[in-house]
Amino acid sequence: MREIRTEIEIAASTNKVWGILTDLENWKEWNPVVGAASGNTSLGARLDITMCCEDGKDGPKYSPTIIDFEEPKVFRWRATITAGFLFTNDKIFELIETEDGTRVIHTEAFSGILVPLFWGKLNEGILPMLKTMNDALKIEAEKGS
Repeated sequence: MREIRTEIEIAASTNKVWGILTDLENWKEWNPVVGAASGNTSLGARLDITMCCEDGKDGPKYSPTIIDFEEPKVFRWRATITAGFLFTNDKIFELIETEDGTRVIHTEAFSGILVPLFWGKLNEGILPMLKTMNDALKIEAEKGS
């Protein structure tokens, strides 16, 4: 398994950050990386995610399944391409309460036999997307604080 991990400090309560992350219907309002997101945020639920291209048009769509959901600490989903042994992608949000608010650890984990073939492109493209989403989450969570 290979991971791309980011962290950001947010001056807002863990409950507020959790509420924003689990309100998928409103992701399009604050998240420049995702054009649309929907689904029930509960363990085992299937989500519908539409990525956003740089030109603002809809990008790739996928339907991951929530595999870990511990309110308000861990929100993790998994997407597979064709079969899990070929390519699996987990998106993981870990929220840690701090003295000043919340530390969000935002990770993408990849496994499968195709990962080594695409790792350079994944590593190059995913990190900026995670940072963009983190920055947008911070702005949204700190509104009115």
